[in-house]
Amino acid sequence: MGPWQARLRHASATTTLNTYAHLWPDTEESTRAAVDVVLTARADSLRPGKA
Repeated sequence: MGPWQARLRHASATTTLNTYAHLWPDTEESTRAAVDVVLTARADSLRPGKA
């Protein structure tokens, strides 16, 4: 039994994941957020008056 399972008193990791998996961002969401950061920084750097 893993530490989170014990703390939450779940019998298995499956129970924990089925209950709380929606709280962790998926890979697609993480990728989208990372690309947004890069594109926003690039756009800011191209604005007139920016060094």
